[in-house]
Amino acid sequence: MNAAVNVAQAEPEAPQSNLHRVPKVDHAQNLPGHVQQMLLEAILTRVLVPGERLLIDEIAAHFGISKIPVREAVKALVASGWLESQPRRGTYVPTLSEQELREVFEMRRMLEPYAARKAAERRTDAQLAELRVLIAEGTESIKQRDILMNSRINTRFHTVIAEAVGNRIICESLKDLQSRIRRYYVEIDWKIRRDSFAEHKRLFEAIRDRDGDLAEKLTNEHLDHAESFAERPTNGA
Repeated sequence: MNAAVNVAQAEPEAPQSNLHRVPKVDHAQNLPGHVQQMLLEAILTRVLVPGERLLIDEIAAHFGISKIPVREAVKALVASGWLESQPRRGTYVPTLSEQELREVFEMRRMLEPYAARKAAERRTDAQLAELRVLIAEGTESIKQRDILMNSRINTRFHTVIAEAVGNRIICESLKDLQSRIRRYYVEIDWKIRRDSFAEHKRLFEAIRDRDGDLAEKLTNEHLDHAESFAERPTNGA
């Protein structure tokens, strides 16, 4: 009977860390900044899942580096809101939030249609060429069903449009919004991804043709679709 009681009262096993799925760092890089970027990419693509606890010792061991650059990287991610730190609970990947999703789309609707119009008016040939390459790469990522590649290309596509506006503050704001929204599109199905890149292609063509009215209209339609298929949090956050 004592043995049964001991089993019943045993602590539940901690969930297995996903840290092993994070690529190793390049030791030739600036370590704190490189570790920060590697962890951020893992958070945005949900390799490190919402609610997952991160331990400095484990991160340092995974990357094969000392704890000092890891502490600096984690501190920077906490300061920018990509990690949460609480007394006696440790450091965690933030959960998905319905409120954050609403707020991000509110800001996207304010900024992105304007940015698309201005990008059509102001884009350079080099920016247009990069958008053309991203359309081709995005199509290939869908053929290969490569979620991480698809996510990065989608973010870069919107970032190039933001850069084409030529307004640093608007560009930085849109880049932050794109980062924040990435976690909500990790598990959407491939038909939706194909439809989204078809919309990207039409937007590219409007920017190519310097048609600001059409670029603005297509962006509003794209945002309607994007909000409708964003993953809604199920954790009650």
